[in-house]
Parts: sequence; structure tokens; C-alpha cells
Amino acid sequence: MASRLFNYFLMCWINGTVTEQQLETAVAKGYITQEEKENILATPR
Repeated sequence: MASRLFNYFLMCWINGTVTEQQLETAVAKGYITQEEKENILATPR
């Protein structure tokens, strides 16, 4: 099951409103998992 904020960060990534560093911070704060971050980064913008 995806983290509660996964879809939010995914849409932000696609829209170009979140950076890779911000995603790393989201992982550190427990908002998304490392695997989810990698999935987001693999998604084309």
C-alpha cells in the first residue's frame, strides 16, 4: 500500500514543483519510502 503522500509527491514531480532533494527530505521525515522515491524519480516529467 502506498504512503498517504505518495500520489501528492508523484503529481508534484510530474508538474516540476518538487526536486529530488525535497523527495529525499520526504523520505527522511517518513512521508514516503525510499522505494516510493525511486518510483517517483523513474517517472518522466
